[in-house]
Amino acid sequence: MQQLLDYAHYNLWANKGLADLFRQQSDALLETPVVSSFPSVRDTFLHLWSVEDIWYQRLNGRAPGQFIASTFQGSNATIFDSLSDISQRLIDFIGAQEEAYFSRPLRFTLLTAPGVQEQLPKDMIHHLFNHQTMHRGQLITMGRQLGITAFPRTDYIIWLRGRQ
Repeated sequence: MQQLLDYAHYNLWANKGLADLFRQQSDALLETPVVSSFPSVRDTFLHLWSVEDIWYQRLNGRAPGQFIASTFQGSNATIFDSLSDISQRLIDFIGAQEEAYFSRPLRFTLLTAPGVQEQLPKDMIHHLFNHQTMHRGQLITMGRQLGITAFPRTDYIIWLRGRQ
């Protein structure tokens, strides 16, 4: 599905734009407590990486055991690099699928609640990219609270215009 592939490319572009900005900040700033869904910029980027990894595994028919965020102790640079890597792997995966794949239900188990779920891959992918966009918006708000004033534009329409 071309639209899902476009969203995958957009997701990588937007993730990289914000990661590039936050790479320039000190580790102390990235770990400063801020009121949001997650307690810091670092934790929010770690969540973005964890979620893309979880959904990538599910889309590939694997059952992830836990969120990366629950055990990761590495550097902020590793988080940024790993987020870009998993975003690229999603592009490659989506681009390699036959059209029929997106309309065949996949079964998976949630990590946060008991029970088996069943969803169409196209809906899982759409959910993932919508989720990531929401948290990227939070990162911008968090950054503003921390004194950052210049942000890359990460709207989908800006990405589309850049392709022309």
